Amino acid sequence: MIRRSHKKSRQGCTECKQSHKKCDESRPACVNCTTAQKQCSFSRNTNSQSPNDKDLISCTETDDLTGSGGHHISITSVSSSPRPLTPAATVTEPYVNLLHLELFHNVASNAISFFTDDSPRDLWVTTLLQYTFAYPFLMYETLAISAFHLSIKHPSKSDFYLTESTALQSQALSLFKSSSFIDNQDKILPAFLFSSVLGLHFFCETFSVPSLDLNAFLDRLVQSIQLLRGIRAMVGDSWEFIKNSEIKPLLVGEGPVVDRDDDVTHAFEDLYANISQSYTLSAFEIKVYCEAITKLIWVYNSRPLNSVSDGRANARMVMTWPITISAEYTELLQKRKPEALVVLAYFSILLHGSRALWAVGDAGRFLLNVIGDFLGEGWDKWLTIPRSMVPRL
Repeated sequence: MIRRSHKKSRQGCTECKQSHKKCDESRPACVNCTTAQKQCSFSRNTNSQSPNDKDLISCTETDDLTGSGGHHISITSVSSSPRPLTPAATVTEPYVNLLHLELFHNVASNAISFFTDDSPRDLWVTTLLQYTFAYPFLMYETLAISAFHLSIKHPSKSDFYLTESTALQSQALSLFKSSSFIDNQDKILPAFLFSSVLGLHFFCETFSVPSLDLNAFLDRLVQSIQLLRGIRAMVGDSWEFIKNSEIKPLLVGEGPVVDRDDDVTHAFEDLYANISQSYTLSAFEIKVYCEAITKLIWVYNSRPLNSVSDGRANARMVMTWPITISAEYTELLQKRKPEALVVLAYFSILLHGSRALWAVGDAGRFLLNVIGDFLGEGWDKWLTIPRSMVPRL
């Protein structure tokens, strides 16, 4: 039988050569070694590999920040005698992921206003980055929301950045789920920062990448609301600790609640009256909807005194209501109850009031348009007021 010729792997790793396996020469660790969970080492001199070359680069995978699957590649040089450093002869793959450097620079250069212009942006970035290097799940999510931000900033490359954002977010969630937070107070602050950034990212991504299927869009919206509510549940009894911790300057205070007398409060109050006087709703439904409307009024009245409804960036108006609404309301929303959708339509007024926030934009207009299409003409009367305050797309 004629032996089939094959291309020899002359620059393969030491382990594959010893095992007489074909090496794919992937650096810093080949597929064979990665699969077998072996230490992978390559000769430094790629032009003349020999078994006697004792100057090896050892690559060991450990659970850490970089690499696929949340692995860290630890590179160590083992040499029998010191040699002067010389430039590498050939580099087949970049040592540095330039895309991730771009994403990191986008955060470090204060290009993103994560939550509100009322918080000192440079302090936000400095504090956030301090924790990202210690907690990989926060680093991945920080890079993920940075990629999402660039997808909005550069529409021509939107798909490219969104794909990377999704991949990084998936890694962040995987790392976060594998972390233990039981009786570990040191992780409370990074966990809170992670959940806050993830919540904003997921919630705003729902509007920035809308589904053409209205049901799919509403399902994703409910999922994002449930995620934001989960932040509150996760913090639990630790809120007092967080408010008095080193990240205190980053938290926008609730401030005094002022009973405002303007078109927005009148709109919410009219909706409250109509819901509370409904003959078709059960007492339970009336209670749930009225509580959700009361939360809308409270969020609006507790906004900073010096802010006006001119679209000024204020993420607290965007984030607070979804976090504080009840599980009962969320369940009614998930069941597509018309009155639940009407209350959500009034939330578009707050969204539109924060349209200058990079992650919000036209979210209010989009939300109101989707709900109107879903409910149909029979519910137009219920949407007259929000439609008069939020321009149609």
